Amino acid sequence: MYKVMVVDDESLGRKSVCKMISELSLDLEVIAEARHGEEALELMRISKPHIIVTDMNMPVMNGQQFLEALYTNYSEIKVIVISGYSQYEYMKAAVTFQACEYVLKPISLTELKSALVKAMEASHNHLTLQQQKKFTQDMWQLRREVFFQHVTSRRITNVVDIQSQAEELSITCARGSFRLVLCMFRQFQDISTMKFHGNADLLMYSIENILSEVLTSAGQDAAPSYIYKSDDRMSLCLYVPESAYKESQIRDLLVTFHNVINQMLKLDVVAGLSSVFHHLERLPDAFDIANEQLRSNVLHATSFSLSSPELPVASTPSVSELLTVFELKSLQQAFAAGNGSESRELLRNVLLKAEKLSGLTIREGQRALKKLTEVAAAEMAEMVLSYPQLFDARSISGIVNHSQFSDFLSQFTEAIEEYHASKGMTPSVHSIHEIAAYLDAHYFEDISLIDIATRFHLDPSYLSKQFKSVTSENFIEYVTRKRMEKSCELLNMSESKISEISELVGYENQRYFSQVFKKFTGQTPSEYRERHGAKSFTPKF
Repeated sequence: MYKVMVVDDESLGRKSVCKMISELSLDLEVIAEARHGEEALELMRISKPHIIVTDMNMPVMNGQQFLEALYTNYSEIKVIVISGYSQYEYMKAAVTFQACEYVLKPISLTELKSALVKAMEASHNHLTLQQQKKFTQDMWQLRREVFFQHVTSRRITNVVDIQSQAEELSITCARGSFRLVLCMFRQFQDISTMKFHGNADLLMYSIENILSEVLTSAGQDAAPSYIYKSDDRMSLCLYVPESAYKESQIRDLLVTFHNVINQMLKLDVVAGLSSVFHHLERLPDAFDIANEQLRSNVLHATSFSLSSPELPVASTPSVSELLTVFELKSLQQAFAAGNGSESRELLRNVLLKAEKLSGLTIREGQRALKKLTEVAAAEMAEMVLSYPQLFDARSISGIVNHSQFSDFLSQFTEAIEEYHASKGMTPSVHSIHEIAAYLDAHYFEDISLIDIATRFHLDPSYLSKQFKSVTSENFIEYVTRKRMEKSCELLNMSESKISEISELVGYENQRYFSQVFKKFTGQTPSEYRERHGAKSFTPKF
């Protein structure tokens, strides 16, 4: 399988090319993305792509400079240029520095496939025997990683298929007993931003290589261990045959790993270890347990943390102590009412409470944040579009220490206030008049105070008070008056049956309509028509 890197300063452009490549039936895998030539050159030292698909018009290091650097230092890498420009200088650079193909945007799937096939052939022909050997090893490692990911995520479930593919990939321990280690890293986002230009994949490749070197230095028995990234690429999985390492040895290995990456990258390891499972088809169950164990670690912990089923579990507070039903309801009302200051105060209390709960686990912290975002999404649907990063499940699942928890809550609080400010959510006389105008046009529908509050993003009780204050009528009185005024007009000006008029103004039950009408006018509908039918009627609008 050939490894591909996509380089483009526009995120949409990169994602579009990556998606097109994934749809092609070719022996290709996009293993890295970069925003410009300088970032790509850093990433290449670790990801080592065979093919690069690049734009030309980029900041920091433009396409011409990037092609020259590739030609000088990485002549074995084949380049496909995709550009929205047909300028002579760009085409000349592509020819001078021996790019495989130069394709103008917008590119079709057929054009991309043709260019990639040509690049694959050129890459294969360029490889020396030594490079081919190394390439074969890399391909085996990549194929094994994809296989482990498929089994873990239950995309491959048939036992026969699992065992036959494991045998084909020379995974000799597939029928034995094993444990799974799941590792995440405190300060991951900060280090990714500060040292790796925000490229999380590049940082994860570095971590993976360090763990591989630690395993090699520690030495392994006949049954090797296997490293692979989780589907979301936020955690590192280590498949450890029981015959190679006992639990105490796994802990020693992880401590060594932690010490190395802490020294080199200033990261701390937080890990979960599964119990012993038999046969590779149990890998999904092992992953679930390792994941649960990882999230059982304390959110406030620093340095190395490991949790496993065999280790004693300390008593920890329940999530209800961090975010009670009452507090969640109060936040919901503040969000709905557009009260930014009250939202900030309530969220500040959540943070203060989290700081006091020293035994708060990662799981409980993530669960509280998930509930907050769910309530916000329900009350302020447009906010999800304005601040997608806060509502991305990966943003919360990546939080493994108190600093990240605090940062997320601060960003969430600021976003709430900004959203309220931009929407002008606090009810005013003007907004109540808008609601009244809506009721004037929809009085005949089956609408309630809660329906209107939801539609206008307000708390029902707060809306009720504001509505009475502005209109001098409560919600039901206002709607009833509108219906009765229309009923009088129809009884006076039309020959429609009373049952028809009842339905036209929003009452399915004619008897109930008659009761309400008599209470409003002092007469039944029939009496009103008989007395007023010959007279003109002026509505009380």
